[in-house]
Amino acid sequence: MSRHLGLDVGGTNLKWAVVERDREPRLLKTGRLPTDTAGGEQSVVRQLLVVARTVFSDIEGIESVGVGMPGVLDPDAGVTRFIPNIPGDWDGVHVTRAMTDAIGHPVRLINDARAFTLAEHGLGAGRGATSMLGITLGTGVGGGLILDGHLYFGHEGTAGEFGHQTILPDGPRCNCGNHGCLEALARADAIAAACGQPGVEEAVAAARSGDHRAQQGLRDAGRYLGIGASNVIVLLSVDRVVIGGGVAAAGDMLLDPIQQELERRVHVTDVSRIKVVCGELGIWAGAIGAALHGSSPVPSHAPLPDPTGQAR
Repeated sequence: MSRHLGLDVGGTNLKWAVVERDREPRLLKTGRLPTDTAGGEQSVVRQLLVVARTVFSDIEGIESVGVGMPGVLDPDAGVTRFIPNIPGDWDGVHVTRAMTDAIGHPVRLINDARAFTLAEHGLGAGRGATSMLGITLGTGVGGGLILDGHLYFGHEGTAGEFGHQTILPDGPRCNCGNHGCLEALARADAIAAACGQPGVEEAVAAARSGDHRAQQGLRDAGRYLGIGASNVIVLLSVDRVVIGGGVAAAGDMLLDPIQQELERRVHVTDVSRIKVVCGELGIWAGAIGAALHGSSPVPSHAPLPDPTGQAR
C-alpha cells in the first residue's frame, strides 16, 4: 500500500487530497484553503510547498506529489506556460523542480481537466470504462481522454483540449483568439448570457422554474457539447462521457440534449452503449487526479499499449 498527495490549484481555492493505492485507489483525506495570489506565481508556489510540508508532517508514508493546474502546461518538464485565471507571470515557472528540491519527493504536473478525467476514471463515474472523455465546464471548457485504460497526453502533453475544437466557424471569438470554439459557446458566462441570467446558478434555477429563455440556453449549450462529444466519439470510440464543473449542476437539462445529439450524429457505433453522466467526485476530483498522476510511473508521452502485443 502506498500514499500519494495531490494538490489542485485554482484561482480561488487550493485543494489537496491524499490517496492510498493498493489494488484499488482509495481517498484517505482532503483539505482546502484560499489560494494565496497576493504575490503572483511566487506566492502560489510557496503556498504549494507549505501545504505539502504540512500534509507530509501530518500523514506518514506519502511517496509522491502531483500538482494540477489550469491552462497550458508542459507536464514532462514540470513547467507552466500560460495560466489565465491565476494572477502572476506563469510563462516558464518550474513548479515541479522547485517542489522536488524542497521536499525531496518526486513531483509531477498535470492540467486540471486531465486530472479530473483521471480521477473520475479511477474512483468515480468513469470506473469500468475502457475509453472515456472527461469534460469540465466552468470558467472555460476543458477535457481529458482515457484511451485503452490510460490517460492520453499526445504531443507536448496537450491532448484533450475539448473546448478548443471549432463548432461554429463564424461563431463568437474565444479567449484563445479563434472564432466558434466550443468554449466560447458553452463556458459558464456564455451559458448565463444565453439564458439572460447573471450566472450559471441563476440560469439553472430559472430553467427549473419554467423560464423558456433559460431552458433554451441550456438546450443550446447541451447541443454544442453534444456536437463536440460526437466528434470525439466517431474519431476515438470512447464508451463513457463524464461531465464535471459548476455547469454540470444543470443535470438532465444539459445531459439530455447532449445524448440527443449523439443519437443524431453518431452512426459508426452503437450509441446506446455510450453513457453520458455527471462526475461523482465533486470539488475533490482535481486533487484526487493529481495524486493519481503523481503516483504513476508512466511518462506523460508514453505510447498507447499495442493491442497485438507486437512492437512495430
